[in-house]
Amino acid sequence: MLIARPRPTAIVYDSDVMALAGLGVARELGLRVPADLSVLAWGDSPLCALVRPAITSLSRDAVSDGGHAVRLLLDCVEGEAPAHVEVRAPELIIRASTGSA
Repeated sequence: MLIARPRPTAIVYDSDVMALAGLGVARELGLRVPADLSVLAWGDSPLCALVRPAITSLSRDAVSDGGHAVRLLLDCVEGEAPAHVEVRAPELIIRASTGSA
């Protein structure tokens, strides 16, 4: 994706580990983060804050969200109608890995 033309101005990775790997590949290709490419992670572990540049991320409560999903699945397996569940919206934690397009 990073050698394609036109190249993306930002990539959102599914996890912090994938974002960290993507950051490394961008550097190997000579791209500057965030000047040439913004990097974002869907998941906010300490890795996101420790790497340089620190990675912008979406902070979410994966344990709680997973618990809700399991309960809904078990209810469906038992023949119950799916319930409506409110989960906390992810919070965008802006760090140094993002810039303007």
